[in-house]
Amino acid sequence: MKENAINWDAVPDVITKDQLYRICHISKSTALYLLQSGKIPCEYTGRKTRCYKIKKEDVIAYLENRKVFPESYSAPAGWYKGDYTVQMEEPVPPIVREHLRLYYTDLLSGYPDVLTTQTVSKITGYGKTAINNWCNQGHIKSFRKNNVNHIPKVYLVEFFCSTYFRTITRKSPWHIRTLQGFSSWRKIRNLHTADGEGGAE
Repeated sequence: MKENAINWDAVPDVITKDQLYRICHISKSTALYLLQSGKIPCEYTGRKTRCYKIKKEDVIAYLENRKVFPESYSAPAGWYKGDYTVQMEEPVPPIVREHLRLYYTDLLSGYPDVLTTQTVSKITGYGKTAINNWCNQGHIKSFRKNNVNHIPKVYLVEFFCSTYFRTITRKSPWHIRTLQGFSSWRKIRNLHTADGEGGAE
């Protein structure tokens, strides 16, 4: 689906769940999951019909973020009958991955070139045990010194851009903030994706 084909001027400022799934070309079950999980903000009225009120601006933000982080909007196992899994339209394009690399490089610009797991823990909000496990399992490239894992900053950025990191189920507050801030960072820097989107208005 091409979001630029949507005539947003014709879409009300507040829409219902039925309008949401039609606009976004998703199933009713997917729409319900996105609303109940808070991935798309909404107001629940408690009525039997039209019980969800969704702001148009939040729908636009969802469609933009879904293109960059499609796996972040997948429903957990068991949500759908028949083990159905949400199928998003495309993986992260190479140009967006490059923007992610620049983004996280910017965020870490004030830190030294090599970081300890303790420092990475303070930055990301994830525990040292989890970070050491990621190092030991090969998700983060690191080296041992004085019995402590040391992580070159370039490899930490590489990890932040990986599918593994982006699909962590229980994300830290820092992780959530960085995902939410990526689109704004890209617009401020007038960076464009391959299809011409993502730049400044």
